[in-house]
Amino acid sequence: MDESITFLHSSDWQLGMMRRFLGPDGQARWGQARLDAVVRIGEVARRTGARFVVVAGDVFEHNQVERQTILRACEALKRIEVPVVLLPGNHDALEPGSLWTSAQWTAHKPEHVTVLTGTEPLEIVPGVEIVGAPWRSRRPVSDPAAPGYAELGPAPAGTRRILLAHGQLTSLSGGMSEVPTIDQAALEAAVADQRLHYVGLGDRHSTTEVTERIWFSGTQEVTAPEETHPGNVLAVTFTADDIAVEPVQVGAWHMVEHHVELYDEGSLIALEDWFAELPDKERTYVRLAADGSLPLPLLSRLDAMVDAQGEVFASVERWAKFWTVRPAPDAADLDSLQLSGPARAAMEELRQALAAGDEEAGAALTLMHRLARDAG
Repeated sequence: MDESITFLHSSDWQLGMMRRFLGPDGQARWGQARLDAVVRIGEVARRTGARFVVVAGDVFEHNQVERQTILRACEALKRIEVPVVLLPGNHDALEPGSLWTSAQWTAHKPEHVTVLTGTEPLEIVPGVEIVGAPWRSRRPVSDPAAPGYAELGPAPAGTRRILLAHGQLTSLSGGMSEVPTIDQAALEAAVADQRLHYVGLGDRHSTTEVTERIWFSGTQEVTAPEETHPGNVLAVTFTADDIAVEPVQVGAWHMVEHHVELYDEGSLIALEDWFAELPDKERTYVRLAADGSLPLPLLSRLDAMVDAQGEVFASVERWAKFWTVRPAPDAADLDSLQLSGPARAAMEELRQALAAGDEEAGAALTLMHRLARDAG
């Protein structure tokens, strides 16, 4: 193959995914955004002249997604005007009851979409073969990529061969994977002896270059703050002797992790300013970690601020594991509250408990201070 040819590599669409930290409105908008990013992949294909699109696993979140999710996915796929090849991954494996054999999928799947259900080479366009290693269960017993290429000889003369596989590399898993991992050395050997010319991987949600010809595309739309480079599709171009891979952003959402020390009004104002400067608030989830201590009026102000920002942003979540802001109640603040009778007695009891080191009493005092202030 002497002419250059471009294709797009994506993975981990996980259509139908739910996120507990998003409320109903945020979840609906985020779910739609994942479909919108699929449509934008089609726009990138038109803009770059890509001949086809490959998706390396986990097209759907699981095999029991709602009918609506499958139908809307088919509509999004129709808007990609070039052939699309889908690989079943661990989330949507080719197991009994797989959605890939469901009436909803088979009746509505666009004609230009191919699901890899075996390991035999597929000539997607003249001069380009795709081989795949579809997952057949969520618990493979060996390297999940090996079935796609282990028995292959060198590609025919003039043919470029692409492997689609899904799973974690042994070199990147840190020994934490619960299932067998992909042998990177074996992949590199298959590339070196020209059995493979590009390896398109899925499962890792951050775009990752393993070698010049082995890449994780990452998810098309961010799913967690830990992801370092999500929201891309890879534009891969073969030339006669070389290859070029360019990440192209298609995602529109942001997930941000922020750590703050709170100890006075100035630190609280700095947090307010940080929230104000973030763009695309309606498409941003913030996971907030905080440490320090604040007087009760400022702690009440913090609570009110976080609650209000949660209405502006897609979601603002206090990260419970790292939320250790302690109350520093001032006697004058408490004494100024217009409380009497049982309420005053409860406040005094909580003050004594806080002095004895009960942090839950501090939280209760803060809430009492906020409610009494608001009522006043």
